[in-house]
Amino acid sequence: MAPTQLSPSALLYIPTATVSESTVSSRNAPKLIILTTWIFARDDHIAKYVDNYQALYPSANILVIQSFLRHFLRPFTIREELGPVVPVIRGILGDGENQGAKPQLLLHVFSNSGLGTSWQLKNVYKTESPANEKGILPQHATIFDSSPGRYEYWAVVAALLYGIPSSAWLQRIAAMPLAHTLSGGIWVWCRIFGGEDWVLRYAQAANNPSQVDEVCRAYAYGRADRLVPAHWVEAHAADATVQGFNVKQMVDFGAKSAHVAHSRTDPSRYWALVADTWKSAAHDTKL
Repeated sequence: MAPTQLSPSALLYIPTATVSESTVSSRNAPKLIILTTWIFARDDHIAKYVDNYQALYPSANILVIQSFLRHFLRPFTIREELGPVVPVIRGILGDGENQGAKPQLLLHVFSNSGLGTSWQLKNVYKTESPANEKGILPQHATIFDSSPGRYEYWAVVAALLYGIPSSAWLQRIAAMPLAHTLSGGIWVWCRIFGGEDWVLRYAQAANNPSQVDEVCRAYAYGRADRLVPAHWVEAHAADATVQGFNVKQMVDFGAKSAHVAHSRTDPSRYWALVADTWKSAAHDTKL
């Protein structure tokens, strides 16, 4: 069945198979999986993650929120496109006291762009929450894939060129001026005028206990990642532990695993990480 288009960037996959509520797979599955994808992620890339999640948890709803260049250039567009998403999340998970005692949400964040989308989602969710609620995304587990990072000149250039295959060298050459102009503008804003590093803001918000109701988390990263170096991910995980977050797994996919490529580098290990993290969430529910 084709997904339901909620907005230009949001798709909802509703489970097609009838799975009895009494089955083990249904009882232990998340009700909702949210994927906030990386910028320039192709449909066939996203489909592979959706297919694997449907195989793991056939009873789960899967919400895909894509990241586009327009969201980077005009941040208000992603906020507008997230408006229709919040009622769907509430419809699946309930609101307030109707959300249940155990976590029912798995959040899967890809790259810095996906991290930014998740930050925007949490803000929109808070804005549209009733006054008698905390206004934070319901209790969940999080997978950080190739994230978080922070601003670095060449990392931003590489990110903006990431969607263009290396074989398409003419397109890459044509896109170079835009990539350097955008990254240079951020450099001037941050380094000269003392402006805020938004990527760092996203990362800090993910480690703020007052803004995140999280049961546990895991990180997937690689040494060949030029966009989000491994030491940035490790530093974020270390800070998360200091802030009281439950870091269940840190999986380094090695010197040959590049940005958002870990599921291809070692599929068995990657999906075991996902399954083990969700299994841990059921046992580590906050009281």
